[in-house]
Amino acid sequence: MSTGALTMNNLPHRPAKLRTKTGCLTCRNRRKKCDEKSPICGRCSQSNRACLWPTSADLVDRRYANHERSRYATSPKSGDQESSPEDTAVESSLVFRLSESVAHGAMSHDLEGVVTRHFVNHYYDSLILPNSHPAFSNGWMSEIQRLMGEWKSVRYSVLCNAASNLHFIESNSKMQELALTYYSKALRGLSDVLARAELTASCNTLLTSMMLLYLHGCIGRGTYFDIPRHLNAAMRVLALRLFRQTPTISTPFDRLAVESVFYQIFLASTGLWSDEETNHRLDYNFDLDFWLRAERLLDQSRVFPGQSNAMNSPVLGVPVSLFRLALTLKQMYQGVVSYDQRTLAELKNEIEVWEALVLCDQETDELGPTEERNRKHDFYKSASYLFILFLSLLLEQIITPSVPPVVQEQNAHGLHSSVEATHSRPPLPAHPESWQILKATQIIQSYAHDDAWASCFIGNWPLYSIGFFMATPEHVQLTRNELRRRWDLMRWNQVARFRNDLEKTWTQRGVGDPGAEFPVKMEL
Repeated sequence: MSTGALTMNNLPHRPAKLRTKTGCLTCRNRRKKCDEKSPICGRCSQSNRACLWPTSADLVDRRYANHERSRYATSPKSGDQESSPEDTAVESSLVFRLSESVAHGAMSHDLEGVVTRHFVNHYYDSLILPNSHPAFSNGWMSEIQRLMGEWKSVRYSVLCNAASNLHFIESNSKMQELALTYYSKALRGLSDVLARAELTASCNTLLTSMMLLYLHGCIGRGTYFDIPRHLNAAMRVLALRLFRQTPTISTPFDRLAVESVFYQIFLASTGLWSDEETNHRLDYNFDLDFWLRAERLLDQSRVFPGQSNAMNSPVLGVPVSLFRLALTLKQMYQGVVSYDQRTLAELKNEIEVWEALVLCDQETDELGPTEERNRKHDFYKSASYLFILFLSLLLEQIITPSVPPVVQEQNAHGLHSSVEATHSRPPLPAHPESWQILKATQIIQSYAHDDAWASCFIGNWPLYSIGFFMATPEHVQLTRNELRRRWDLMRWNQVARFRNDLEKTWTQRGVGDPGAEFPVKMEL
């Protein structure tokens, strides 16, 4: 029989198989031959393109979809005899065992590829703010893909982040075990990088690895208390890289790295409002000198001059000084740092300037001449407003406390140091008709049906902190629903920690929901 006489009915009986054309989608779309090197092929590496791969479902050869023994057959052949119940049971059992075996083999063979593609196609986008210059997102992605092919520390740091996120999305405990296995391999891979001292400051390998590892601690599950060591290592690399010579930021990657480290310092330093045990176990020591130098560097350096703060900010998004004010007021409120009346007056004057922006509904950022406004610019304004409202509310409670003040004594420098500090004291409920609460609830309500806002991490911390000031069941439920929506869309463990901490305080105040806590409370 000639080849042309072959039909689908007289083909040998065999199960569906994978195509031999398994190159990356980028090369296939460009009609280029792919060397199939994973996670980034040679052509994509040379041309600095994003190397995208098909899913396992895309690899099935659909030419056999109508074959009578195919797992992908959609309907029985006309004229087929009806099977007996016994035959059907045997065939179902056989198909189940065959499918399970094939699926297990395919997953074992391509599991890293599946996890890597989740990082590239889904997880990575949540790490970079939406209106930042494309050079931040595209540049770091290309660098990550390049480094993954050379360094195990980067490769397994990527995999542990993506696998942990898949664990939350699919509620798959096996994926979490895999994430921690990848995490351990990433730590072992760091020894290869550290063995080459010349790479410490000049190469992006170590810095990228550390950034991804502390992101896993913040967003993933099981390594939260490892954040300080990865963060401190990243700070040392940046200090060697940027602080020894004339301080400046000249590349998108350096700006992204400084902002990422700065934001993680803020999160680690502020911790959780009411969970003193977790804060104590995290045991992060705030480095004031690094913070001030990084803040000054971010204020003075713009990779894209003449463009907006949003365009130049891949991670922070809101003005840098708002993070400093939030951290300072939180530490003052909880008795972590000392202050005198002059310091308090200076802070009050600075915050009043920000309050005026909110009261007059003014912009916190100015677009560049070539930028066009879109709805995501409002995310930056709203997040900045929530920060400012938080500062205003907390300052009022510091100036006129409703609980006995922390006992203070004067030290040799003329300041005051705390003798007894209540480091886990959350803010008290504010009056529900105060202008700050009315504005905050208005902002939250305006995004009730905006999934893009709820998928953007820029609002996570201010929303969480504002939640402690909510007094009425309606306002508490509004905040609870917003955090629940953020969890559903992002699947970040950070959101779960924030929500659980709020619920603990709300419950003590009689407005909690015992069934509202997430099932990730104990595994940080």
